[in-house]
Amino acid sequence: MIVPIPEIKCRIIVADDNAKVLLSLVGALSEEFEVVATATDGHSALNSIQQLQPAVAVLDLNMPGLNGIEVTREITRRQLALGVVICSVESDPELIGAARLAGALGYVLKRRLKKDLVTAVKRAACGQCFISYFETATSQDDFRKIT
Repeated sequence: MIVPIPEIKCRIIVADDNAKVLLSLVGALSEEFEVVATATDGHSALNSIQQLQPAVAVLDLNMPGLNGIEVTREITRRQLALGVVICSVESDPELIGAARLAGALGYVLKRRLKKDLVTAVKRAACGQCFISYFETATSQDDFRKIT
């Protein structure tokens, strides 16, 4: 007799200071992942990460307290074992580079959440990078320079 092994969902934390966006992120991710906590500021996100030890944290770039890059730096400094995906409306290569230097594995543009977010989280859970596609060749070239 073959006994099926239950599928274990990857545990994630989602943080965004905009309540509507936070609900949208949770809705988009909860089918594939176990959302163990949400946060609306960087300090709360960092506390939840430390206590709950998720596999991935999905962080808004601009949050009160600590922003997503600052939270990522602190995760790296504390040597916490998880992948980080930053979500932002900003496509500035310098911000993306700062997120990567801080330790983020993923960077998803909010206008591409439906297309990119699940893939970015899956890849971050496996220790792989994912950056949303840029619409212009200049942005792609700039990104190649910083990664």
